[in-house]
Amino acid sequence: MISVLSELEQDALQEVLNLGMGQAASALAQLVNEEVHFTVPRLEFLPWHAVAERLAPDPMASLIGVRQRFIGPFHGSTLLVYPLEKSLQLVCALLGEEMDLKGSGAVERDTLTEVGNILLNACLGSLANLMEIEILCDLPEFLEGPWEAFLAGERHTEGGHETILLLYVEFFTRGNTVQGYVVLLFDAWAVSHLQRELADVLHRYEG
Repeated sequence: MISVLSELEQDALQEVLNLGMGQAASALAQLVNEEVHFTVPRLEFLPWHAVAERLAPDPMASLIGVRQRFIGPFHGSTLLVYPLEKSLQLVCALLGEEMDLKGSGAVERDTLTEVGNILLNACLGSLANLMEIEILCDLPEFLEGPWEAFLAGERHTEGGHETILLLYVEFFTRGNTVQGYVVLLFDAWAVSHLQRELADVLHRYEG
Protein backbone atom coordinates (compact mmCIF):
# COMPACT_ATOMS: atom_id res chain seq x y z
CA MET A 1 0.00 0.00 0.00
CA ILE A 2 1.45 3.35 -1.03
CA SER A 3 1.31 6.03 1.60
CA VAL A 4 0.04 9.16 -0.11
CA LEU A 5 1.18 12.46 1.35
CA SER A 6 -1.11 15.42 1.37
CA GLU A 7 -0.15 18.30 -0.89
CA LEU A 8 1.17 20.28 2.07
CA GLU A 9 3.17 17.32 3.37
CA GLN A 10 4.68 16.76 -0.05
CA ASP A 11 5.60 20.44 -0.34
CA ALA A 12 7.25 20.28 3.09
CA LEU A 13 9.22 17.17 2.14
CA GLN A 14 10.32 18.80 -1.11
CA GLU A 15 11.55 21.84 0.81
CA VAL A 16 13.49 19.65 3.24
CA LEU A 17 15.14 17.76 0.39
CA ASN A 18 15.97 20.94 -1.51
CA LEU A 19 17.79 22.22 1.58
CA GLY A 20 19.83 19.03 1.50
CA MET A 21 20.47 19.51 -2.20
CA GLY A 22 21.80 22.98 -1.45
CA GLN A 23 24.31 21.52 0.99
CA ALA A 24 25.34 18.90 -1.56
CA ALA A 25 25.82 21.58 -4.22
CA SER A 26 28.05 23.61 -1.90
CA ALA A 27 30.21 20.58 -1.12
CA LEU A 28 30.55 19.67 -4.79
CA ALA A 29 31.30 23.26 -5.78
CA GLN A 30 34.31 23.23 -3.47
CA LEU A 31 35.66 20.16 -5.24
CA VAL A 32 35.31 21.50 -8.79
CA ASN A 33 35.87 25.22 -8.03
CA GLU A 34 32.71 26.04 -9.93
CA GLU A 35 29.25 27.21 -8.93
CA VAL A 36 26.92 24.22 -8.77
CA HIS A 37 23.19 23.94 -8.15
CA PHE A 38 20.94 20.95 -7.47
CA THR A 39 17.19 21.16 -7.18
CA VAL A 40 14.25 18.78 -6.79
CA PRO A 41 11.45 20.21 -8.95
CA ARG A 42 9.27 17.15 -8.45
CA LEU A 43 8.92 14.04 -6.31
CA GLU A 44 6.46 11.19 -6.09
CA PHE A 45 5.85 7.98 -4.18
CA LEU A 46 5.49 4.96 -6.44
CA PRO A 47 4.84 1.25 -6.15
CA TRP A 48 7.77 -0.96 -7.04
CA HIS A 49 6.53 -1.94 -10.51
CA ALA A 50 6.04 1.67 -11.66
CA VAL A 51 9.65 2.80 -11.24
CA ALA A 52 10.96 1.13 -14.39
CA GLU A 53 8.35 2.94 -16.45
CA ARG A 54 9.76 6.25 -15.21
CA LEU A 55 13.47 5.48 -15.40
CA ALA A 56 13.79 3.12 -18.33
CA PRO A 57 10.85 2.75 -20.72
CA ASP A 58 13.30 0.73 -22.84
CA PRO A 59 14.27 -2.19 -20.53
CA MET A 60 17.55 -2.67 -22.42
CA ALA A 61 18.65 0.97 -22.20
CA SER A 62 21.93 1.48 -20.38
CA LEU A 63 21.84 3.45 -17.16
CA ILE A 64 24.60 4.81 -14.95
CA GLY A 65 24.18 5.12 -11.23
CA VAL A 66 25.49 5.01 -7.71
CA ARG A 67 23.92 2.92 -4.95
CA GLN A 68 24.32 3.50 -1.23
CA ARG A 69 22.73 1.14 1.27
CA PHE A 70 21.90 2.33 4.78
CA ILE A 71 20.81 0.98 8.15
CA GLY A 72 19.19 2.50 11.20
CA PRO A 73 15.69 2.29 12.67
CA PHE A 74 14.81 1.20 9.15
CA HIS A 75 17.02 -0.04 6.34
CA GLY A 76 17.04 0.50 2.61
CA SER A 77 18.97 1.86 -0.32
CA THR A 78 19.34 5.07 -2.24
CA LEU A 79 20.25 5.25 -5.91
CA LEU A 80 21.40 8.14 -8.07
CA VAL A 81 20.42 7.20 -11.63
CA TYR A 82 21.12 8.80 -15.02
CA PRO A 83 20.68 7.60 -18.58
CA LEU A 84 24.16 6.90 -19.97
CA GLU A 85 24.38 10.01 -22.14
CA LYS A 86 23.05 12.27 -19.37
CA SER A 87 25.58 10.92 -16.87
CA LEU A 88 28.49 11.67 -19.17
CA GLN A 89 27.08 15.13 -19.88
CA LEU A 90 27.15 15.66 -16.12
CA VAL A 91 30.83 14.70 -15.97
CA CYS A 92 31.61 17.02 -18.90
CA ALA A 93 29.79 19.87 -17.16
CA LEU A 94 31.64 19.30 -13.89
CA LEU A 95 35.11 18.88 -15.35
CA GLY A 96 34.72 21.34 -18.21
CA GLU A 97 36.07 18.72 -20.62
CA GLU A 98 34.67 16.85 -23.61
CA MET A 99 34.13 13.16 -22.97
CA ASP A 100 33.42 10.16 -25.17
CA LEU A 101 29.67 9.64 -24.81
CA LYS A 102 29.86 5.99 -25.84
CA GLY A 103 30.71 4.61 -22.40
CA SER A 104 32.09 5.33 -18.97
CA GLY A 105 35.79 5.21 -18.16
CA ALA A 106 37.71 5.50 -14.91
CA VAL A 107 37.43 9.29 -14.74
CA GLU A 108 33.70 9.20 -15.36
CA ARG A 109 33.14 6.42 -12.82
CA ASP A 110 35.18 8.15 -10.11
CA THR A 111 33.47 11.50 -10.73
CA LEU A 112 29.96 10.08 -10.73
CA THR A 113 30.66 7.98 -7.64
CA GLU A 114 31.79 11.09 -5.78
CA VAL A 115 28.73 13.03 -6.97
CA GLY A 116 26.53 10.16 -5.81
CA ASN A 117 28.28 9.97 -2.45
CA ILE A 118 27.71 13.68 -1.81
CA LEU A 119 24.18 13.82 -3.14
CA LEU A 120 22.84 10.65 -1.54
CA ASN A 121 24.36 11.47 1.84
CA ALA A 122 22.72 14.89 1.68
CA CYS A 123 19.32 13.33 0.94
CA LEU A 124 19.62 10.77 3.72
CA GLY A 125 20.96 13.37 6.12
CA SER A 126 17.97 15.62 5.46
CA LEU A 127 15.53 12.78 6.10
CA ALA A 128 17.40 11.61 9.21
CA ASN A 129 17.32 15.12 10.67
CA LEU A 130 13.62 15.46 9.89
CA MET A 131 12.77 12.12 11.52
CA GLU A 132 15.29 12.65 14.36
CA ILE A 133 17.00 9.33 13.77
CA GLU A 134 20.52 8.15 13.03
CA ILE A 135 21.28 6.49 9.70
CA LEU A 136 24.55 4.72 8.91
CA CYS A 137 25.59 4.45 5.25
CA ASP A 138 27.72 1.94 3.39
CA LEU A 139 30.32 3.07 0.87
CA PRO A 140 28.85 4.12 -2.50
CA GLU A 141 28.79 1.51 -5.26
CA PHE A 142 29.04 2.42 -8.96
CA LEU A 143 26.50 0.69 -11.23
CA GLU A 144 26.16 0.46 -15.00
CA GLY A 145 23.72 -1.51 -17.14
CA PRO A 146 19.98 -1.96 -17.69
CA TRP A 147 17.57 -1.18 -14.87
CA GLU A 148 17.34 -4.88 -13.99
CA ALA A 149 21.00 -4.79 -12.95
CA PHE A 150 20.21 -2.03 -10.46
CA LEU A 151 17.63 -4.24 -8.79
CA ALA A 152 20.11 -6.93 -7.77
CA GLY A 153 19.52 -7.57 -4.09
CA GLU A 154 16.69 -5.03 -4.04
CA ARG A 155 13.75 -7.20 -5.06
CA HIS A 156 10.50 -6.60 -3.25
CA THR A 157 9.88 -9.26 -0.63
CA GLU A 158 7.36 -9.50 2.17
CA GLY A 159 8.57 -7.17 4.91
CA GLY A 160 11.02 -5.54 2.51
CA HIS A 161 10.82 -2.38 0.44
CA GLU A 162 7.21 -1.52 -0.21
CA THR A 163 7.43 2.09 -1.33
CA ILE A 164 9.79 4.03 -3.52
CA LEU A 165 10.31 7.77 -3.30
CA LEU A 166 11.43 9.05 -6.69
CA LEU A 167 13.09 12.46 -6.84
CA TYR A 168 13.47 14.25 -10.13
CA VAL A 169 16.82 16.03 -9.79
CA GLU A 170 18.12 18.89 -11.93
CA PHE A 171 21.80 19.79 -11.94
CA PHE A 172 23.07 23.18 -13.11
CA THR A 173 26.68 24.24 -13.73
CA ARG A 174 28.75 25.95 -16.44
CA GLY A 175 25.56 26.92 -18.23
CA ASN A 176 24.46 23.27 -18.50
CA THR A 177 21.35 21.55 -17.17
CA VAL A 178 21.34 17.79 -16.63
CA GLN A 179 18.36 15.81 -15.34
CA GLY A 180 18.52 12.60 -13.36
CA TYR A 181 16.81 10.71 -10.57
CA VAL A 182 17.33 9.81 -6.94
CA VAL A 183 15.53 6.64 -5.91
CA LEU A 184 14.91 5.96 -2.21
CA LEU A 185 13.71 2.49 -1.26
CA PHE A 186 11.68 2.51 1.96
CA ASP A 187 9.92 -0.03 4.11
CA ALA A 188 6.41 0.61 5.41
CA TRP A 189 7.60 1.74 8.85
CA ALA A 190 9.81 4.44 7.35
CA VAL A 191 7.04 5.90 5.21
CA SER A 192 4.63 5.98 8.13
CA HIS A 193 7.22 7.61 10.40
CA LEU A 194 8.14 10.15 7.73
CA GLN A 195 4.49 11.11 7.31
CA ARG A 196 4.07 11.62 11.06
CA GLU A 197 7.12 13.88 11.22
CA LEU A 198 5.94 15.94 8.27
CA ALA A 199 2.55 16.35 9.92
CA ASP A 200 4.26 17.54 13.11
CA VAL A 201 6.37 20.04 11.17
CA LEU A 202 3.28 21.47 9.50
CA HIS A 203 1.40 21.60 12.81
CA ARG A 204 4.23 23.57 14.44
CA TYR A 205 4.37 25.91 11.46
CA GLU A 206 0.63 26.53 11.55
CA GLY A 207 0.77 27.08 15.30
